[in-house]
Amino acid sequence: MKTAAIILNPEKEDAVHLARDLVAWLEERDVVVVAEHYAAAVMDTPRLSRDEKQLVNADFALVLGGDGTLLRASRIMSPAGVPMLAIHYGRFGFLTEIEPAETRAALTRVLEGKYLVEDRMMLQARLYRARKRMGTYTALNDVVIAKGPLARMLRLGMHVSGKYVATYAADGLITASPTGSTAYSLSAGGPLVTPDLKVLIITPICPHTLNARSLIISSKHSVEVIVESDPGDVVMLTLDGQLGIPLEHADRVVIGEAKSRAKLISLGNTTFFDKLQTRLRWGDRFDI
Repeated sequence: MKTAAIILNPEKEDAVHLARDLVAWLEERDVVVVAEHYAAAVMDTPRLSRDEKQLVNADFALVLGGDGTLLRASRIMSPAGVPMLAIHYGRFGFLTEIEPAETRAALTRVLEGKYLVEDRMMLQARLYRARKRMGTYTALNDVVIAKGPLARMLRLGMHVSGKYVATYAADGLITASPTGSTAYSLSAGGPLVTPDLKVLIITPICPHTLNARSLIISSKHSVEVIVESDPGDVVMLTLDGQLGIPLEHADRVVIGEAKSRAKLISLGNTTFFDKLQTRLRWGDRFDI
């Protein structure tokens, strides 16, 4: 008997309807189904409701939504090593692989054990204030230190494994994983990196200089960013664009490879390069 945990985007009505149908489909096959609290509420199945500590006991997670839903699910499931099957209900869908119409066929293969698991490197960020650790956070895509609503440049000092590299005058600084190379880092001019590599991608956001470029370093290193901006500046630490923590002058953020891995279930239908072509239209020629 297997257990499946359902995590979904409640704002996607089609995802909610499919999830409700899949509960019955899975239970007919002797699969125990659980769901996070508000997923169970929107599906009108309160008997399935579980907290995060109980969800991570599942054999696999069924994630219905866009990349943002999978990013959130990865922070819940990756510490316990729970593999995730992602159903695409978003726009770009760089992380999600399965289309809604393919869900039952995909689940059949999962229940039969006919699937692969891709391990994706995750990031860990530790926040220090006056030598005291204020918190430890994980992210799949990126750790971003950026300015608030006012159009003021920040000053961010960066060290790599204790060695001073630069002080950036910029709107912010992105440290991305290979998985996150297709997200915010790409928009800021960062490189595309295949997700099987173990590197950190450091990209300044709108730097006030002509010689600041992305830097790719081994995941064996750590990145330390020190907030050197004026005390009155609004500075935020953001994880995967979903979790935000206000920073203060002289705060230090140390970013490196996390011990946990996000485990994505793959049926081998698409590759990273397929998604470059279908999601980003990589290599398309536009006739003028």
